[in-house]
Amino acid sequence: MTELAPGEAARKAFRGPASAALSLEIVIVPLALLVMDKVEGGLTPVKIAWVVVLTVGMIVAIARFSRPWGLPLALGLQVLMALGWIVSPSLGALGLVFCLVWAGMLWMRHEVLRRHALWADREA
Repeated sequence: MTELAPGEAARKAFRGPASAALSLEIVIVPLALLVMDKVEGGLTPVKIAWVVVLTVGMIVAIARFSRPWGLPLALGLQVLMALGWIVSPSLGALGLVFCLVWAGMLWMRHEVLRRHALWADREA
């Protein structure tokens, strides 16, 4: 087995929680269509298209998360979800919730990388 560069193992470890969050979003975001239909007075082509684009984008993000642009893609989708407030308040609320989830995950990732760097400096 090859030795990973310092911090690389910590970066790779983030793929699991990020993929899990995206998987949860793939299930939850289409369910917002039910809320939009019952609570917001019906579905429009714009609402349906927004949800379909987000869902397909999240599937692509899971498949390509190991690429260098995987994390920016996933974060861009979170911004689109939050901007979903323009189309639907329920989708915007979901966007805010998942933005908070991603903010927490990114903070934890930052802490792991920071502590790993401190540990590596002490070992050197």
